[in-house]
Amino acid sequence: MRAAQLDLLIRRIGGLRGLAWGVADFGEDDLFPEEAAVMTRACPARRAEFAAGRQAARRAMARLGLDPTPIPMGPDRAPVWPDGIVGSISHAQGLCLAVVARARDVLSLGVDVEGDAPLTAELIPEICLPEELALLPDAARPALATRLFSAKEAAYKAHYPLASHVFGFHGLAVDLTEGRARFTDHPEVAAIPPESRMDLPLRQATGGGLILSLCATPARAPSH
Repeated sequence: MRAAQLDLLIRRIGGLRGLAWGVADFGEDDLFPEEAAVMTRACPARRAEFAAGRQAARRAMARLGLDPTPIPMGPDRAPVWPDGIVGSISHAQGLCLAVVARARDVLSLGVDVEGDAPLTAELIPEICLPEELALLPDAARPALATRLFSAKEAAYKAHYPLASHVFGFHGLAVDLTEGRARFTDHPEVAAIPPESRMDLPLRQATGGGLILSLCATPARAPSH
């Protein structure tokens, strides 16, 4: 995978008003002390992944006119973004993509990058709901299931900061034609408050052997 391919998908996906992105290769190990401290016991591969994510995030924030700043890791292993910033990070095939926005413009973000390869047969029912599978042609089902997987990853990552609730793939039903994910009545999402079960907008682009999925929930309008 090459950064240029990923950059092309970012531009192709559309709907990036107010969003900024950055790309970094694994091996760009330039961490702030606060970040390096949480990686002291990490294996080299994990440190490389983490460092690339922070580098990509700082490049994305620079597009918003922000100075470089630490992005620590929270107890739940999620990035702790600077005040007033929302963001998401994804890794795939030796590259890292970060997408950020100002919180006044975007409520939350989720991004996912995957290799565009078919899912194995045993994984498909773990990712896809029966009603989702019914819409997938048999011959293309493994490849299209990967696209649903990526979309659900992006939607989950966008929702998690809003309710801090962990749930599985059957908690969301994705319609890529309509560009949205909706919550199901699966027991694993029963604890999520109704006001946090909004439909999640999705965009997806594919090309060059990659899948890029983006979920950007707009900021709530101020109440009067």
